[in-house]
Amino acid sequence: MKRPRKSAKKSRRVKVIRLWNYPEALRAVPYLRSVIDALRNLYLESLRHRLTIKRLSEHKPDRSTLIALDDARKDLDRAQDAFKDNHRELRRIDVFLLDPLEGIALIPCQKNDDLAWMVFEQFDNDGVVGWRWHKDAFELRRPLADLAGPPAVKKATSGA
Repeated sequence: MKRPRKSAKKSRRVKVIRLWNYPEALRAVPYLRSVIDALRNLYLESLRHRLTIKRLSEHKPDRSTLIALDDARKDLDRAQDAFKDNHRELRRIDVFLLDPLEGIALIPCQKNDDLAWMVFEQFDNDGVVGWRWHKDAFELRRPLADLAGPPAVKKATSGA
């Protein structure tokens, strides 16, 4: 009988993330709004079910309370599963949810050969509101003009 191999080191899987550019992020804004809105609603629904469970747990356990408690737990499980599915959808396109209530997500990009993040905010009219270096504080928002660099210079043409 053969013995299973023992590996000296655990293998580390490296995840390569897609780096977006600004025009791609702008085109994705309607899709991001849809997915993040669904995530926000599911998160709020989960909070509501948790509160219901907490309140029902404080009551004397009679038959109707136990049934309502069981229903609330099932509803919580359904909301959490749906949240995970929608969250997985964002991760599939390498967009990272920062705050489901505020509707904030980070979109990876590159600036000067370093990792940076475009900041998406659900409740802003533009969607993509700024960017930040990976090492910056989460609250920091740099102007998008800095991310794109200097605008291209158009050559003057004479029409005669």
